[in-house]
Amino acid sequence: MEPQAPQGPVDPQDLTARVARLEAQVAWLLQQQTPAQVSAQVSAQAAAPAQIPARVQPPTATPARPKAPPAPLKQISPVVWIAGIGASIFLLGALFFFRWAIQQGWVGAELRFILGLLVGGGISAFAAKTLQGRSRALGVALLLAGLGTLQFAFRAGTMEYHFYAAPIGLAATALVTLLAGALAARVRSGGALVVALVSGLAAPLVFSQGGHHEVALATYLAVLMAATLAVPYLARTGGAWHGARWVALAGTWLLLLPACTDVLKADATPLAALLLLHLILAGLWAWLPGTEETPGTPTVLWLVASILATTYAWMIWKRLDLSPEAFALPVIAVAALNLGLVQPLRRRMAGRRADWGLLALAAGHLALAVPVALAWAWVGPLWGAFALGLAWVSLKAEDSHFAEEASALRWLAAALALLTTLRWAFHGFDSFSFNDASLTPFLNASFAEGALASVAWWLLTRRSGPLSLLSFLALELTANLSLAFEAARLVHHLQTPAHLGYGPSRAASITLTLVWALSGACQWMLGLGGRDAARRALMIAGYVWMGAASFKLIALDLDHADTPLRALAFLGVGGIGMAAAILANRKKAGEPS
Repeated sequence: MEPQAPQGPVDPQDLTARVARLEAQVAWLLQQQTPAQVSAQVSAQAAAPAQIPARVQPPTATPARPKAPPAPLKQISPVVWIAGIGASIFLLGALFFFRWAIQQGWVGAELRFILGLLVGGGISAFAAKTLQGRSRALGVALLLAGLGTLQFAFRAGTMEYHFYAAPIGLAATALVTLLAGALAARVRSGGALVVALVSGLAAPLVFSQGGHHEVALATYLAVLMAATLAVPYLARTGGAWHGARWVALAGTWLLLLPACTDVLKADATPLAALLLLHLILAGLWAWLPGTEETPGTPTVLWLVASILATTYAWMIWKRLDLSPEAFALPVIAVAALNLGLVQPLRRRMAGRRADWGLLALAAGHLALAVPVALAWAWVGPLWGAFALGLAWVSLKAEDSHFAEEASALRWLAAALALLTTLRWAFHGFDSFSFNDASLTPFLNASFAEGALASVAWWLLTRRSGPLSLLSFLALELTANLSLAFEAARLVHHLQTPAHLGYGPSRAASITLTLVWALSGACQWMLGLGGRDAARRALMIAGYVWMGAASFKLIALDLDHADTPLRALAFLGVGGIGMAAAILANRKKAGEPS
């Protein structure tokens, strides 16, 4: 039924009501649409951009933070390089010129000596002026040339011209060194202090005339270290002078080594007292108590000094013909000293940075005191335990956000692990002969050294870097050889009486082969399918040890074995290879593709 058209004029109010009803109906219809219909409409609009252009809202622009400028790299000026090279060439040229002048007879001894003093003093004075300006690196290079020229002149006056005795020349060099140290304190320069230390440490070598002067040398070094130690206190800095502190420590203890080795029995007691003084001075150089700046790498400096002091003290102890067992007492004293330093150094370092190193050092000395008092043969295992403890401490220190200390502790642990490995290698040659019936398999000092060194190397592989690769190689060598030889010793001990001859039995030799094959197969399986560097290293190591086992089986084991042993060797090596392949195949099949 069609609606009828309205008759007569239309009321405007009626039209308004109709329009309102129509708008309400349109709004109701739009609300009844499904989300799919709305998406279809949106897609249709996007497909026809010409009819209905879509308006894209620009993303809200966030103000970019200004990037901090990169820290400028410290680059040595070419002027400094040229100055250093020129200073070295100048010294050589001066030597050649004076030698030529002497050959020609132009310059007498007195004039040569005076010219050397004038040239060296002039260069040193110009270096001091340059150091007080802006070109400090250039001043350090010139100071090295000036002090070197003066030292050559002082040596010539003693050794060649015989104007005065050697102690006077040494005293003159020491005086110039102290003046250089005062200059370093005035200009607050660590480089100038390094030059002064090098000059002072080289003086005993330059003026050496042989003979036994160990006490005099130790006294001179103590005075030099005490005098140059005043520089960081006068300059109110020095914690970041790593070069100067390491030169002071390493140079002093290197010069003390021949003194402690060659000291006479009559001079051993005063040298022992001076050694204690040097340990105190080394602690002051390491920790710099009382200065404003916190020192860098103090724990490592103190570790090196403590270990060297204990080693040198043992040399003096033997020179005095004292009881070796009684040396446990000074070792315990050093351990107590390190324990006593924990609380003061917490205040000095404003934290617990030094705790790990001091506790590890104290534990190492306490552990060292036991074999010293009982049996020296167990020193090697204690070195291994010390290396293991330092490696563990380095991991804990790194977790505590002391990366600088952790890296230094890690390298120190590697050095001790290497020392233990070398002792294991040399000490193990006797035990690897299999002719010592007193060695119980797996319960002897040789195996303890190898096992502890292996665990220490394993801990050192847990961080990336060049040290990790070296530790992995040392771990492979130490662990596989130690385990294989000890398993062979067990077979030899169970099978053959000790009086039947030198060397392993045939079954013990084949046991070596089987252990290497088993170790290679296990490492190959662990590294199979891995893409990271550690997995690839394990896989390569597996190939190496399985190859070594196969080569030994063919080249050595077949020559001296009877048929049953040959069958056992081939069955064992072949079975290990097949088992590894089967297990690896199952592992690969179980992995998701």
